Amino acid sequence: MPTLIALRLGLLLARLLPMRVLAALAAALWRLGGLLSPRRVVVAANLAAIAAAGGRRARAGDVFANYGRYWGELLALAARPARIASLRIRVDGLEHLEAVEWGPLCFLGAHLGNWDLLSRWLGRRLPNLAALAEALEPPALARLFARLREEGGQRTISGTGAGVALYRELRRGHPVGILVDRALDPASTAGQGLRAAPFLGGLRAFPAAGLEVAQRAGAALLPIFLLREPGGYVIKVSAPLPADADPLAGYARALAAAVAAHPEQWCVLYPLHDGALALEPAAGAKGAAA
Repeated sequence: MPTLIALRLGLLLARLLPMRVLAALAAALWRLGGLLSPRRVVVAANLAAIAAAGGRRARAGDVFANYGRYWGELLALAARPARIASLRIRVDGLEHLEAVEWGPLCFLGAHLGNWDLLSRWLGRRLPNLAALAEALEPPALARLFARLREEGGQRTISGTGAGVALYRELRRGHPVGILVDRALDPASTAGQGLRAAPFLGGLRAFPAAGLEVAQRAGAALLPIFLLREPGGYVIKVSAPLPADADPLAGYARALAAAVAAHPEQWCVLYPLHDGALALEPAAGAKGAAA
């Protein structure tokens, strides 16, 4: 309930403040909150592991600030969707999207940069966009997020039967997005539906069920991330993953490259490596993380 109240108050404030002011305010509040967060130790350890694996160095406070900026931008765009037209968004790898956008297509995103802005950009380009999302509680919070995202051009798939709904959407030719970098439901958190893949010097457990459903539906699998850059944003579109290869291993490689280049924008406050879990490795994972 506190989250729901905070979001509704934030939406009221977002109608009054410019987007850049709201984002900067949210970033400052989250940076301050990060000083006291028990997750700060986890984030610092993740950043150290990313740097050890050859990635850029970053500070824990920057991760919290980027997460706050995400929330500020989300509220600003939800309160005034037309603001997206004034943003500077360039696309790196547009040819990969153009090559597959007229067939069954599954976008493989992450909690990196601003994933909600990415879905709004895609929703303006592609009709009937849907996304697999976390089943939020209380129901009023889930309804609020579903409404805000639908106003931005994206329908939500979640809860019981989400896998079947995902398959049907893709078979109808509708594009679907999945955030694959962390588990979105309690069953996955308990270890169900997870597989391990090499990731930045260790093993990480990824929710693989959605990927596998999309592959069975014959969809093109397209890793895609929206990142902040000076003066605006860049959408990084990777080449579609090979249809005859393990999709999880390919996604993990694409995500690792993006996180290594922009570790401060990866808004995940959980351990980077969890290979100690009793998980089935992705194809080619055995020995690759040593």
